[in-house]
Amino acid sequence: MLTAVYLLFAAAAPADAADMSWAPPEPVAVAVPPLPDPPSFWQVVIERQIIIRVPAQRSSLNNFAAEAAPQARPRETPMFWKEKKGPKCVSMRNIMGMQAAQRDSIDLITRQKQRLRAQLNRGCRALDFYAGFYMQGSKDGQLCEGRDQIHARTGAKCEVEKFRLMVPVPRDED
Repeated sequence: MLTAVYLLFAAAAPADAADMSWAPPEPVAVAVPPLPDPPSFWQVVIERQIIIRVPAQRSSLNNFAAEAAPQARPRETPMFWKEKKGPKCVSMRNIMGMQAAQRDSIDLITRQKQRLRAQLNRGCRALDFYAGFYMQGSKDGQLCEGRDQIHARTGAKCEVEKFRLMVPVPRDED
């Protein structure tokens, strides 16, 4: 019965409708405006920041640990340090360590086994630097008095006012 109904409708349809092939619609041309010329140059800025960490060496000011058992060793002639005129700048690469020396100064120990006393600006305490310090690298690689700051790990920032060269002098026993 379904076949008969289909044939009835197929016979009633016009002849051109029998050929029902589907074709996609014709494409429409769209005009896209040209892009402007790209700039003739590009600029890339690369900034880098170098932070140098200087560790602290134990001294009487920053040694909070219990005293170690004294070890027997031969006694040398006691030394004390005498201040001499120091350089205006110190190469950051040469600084190996530091010790808190006085209330307002720290001693920098260099790779050449020299000791330089860095006098800190007013209001800065050497005790703030008990755990070492950081310094930001400069273009010339120098830590200079009156120009550069050192940053304590505790958050304090201090400018170095003056460097003094520390010379060991034997203490005469009377």
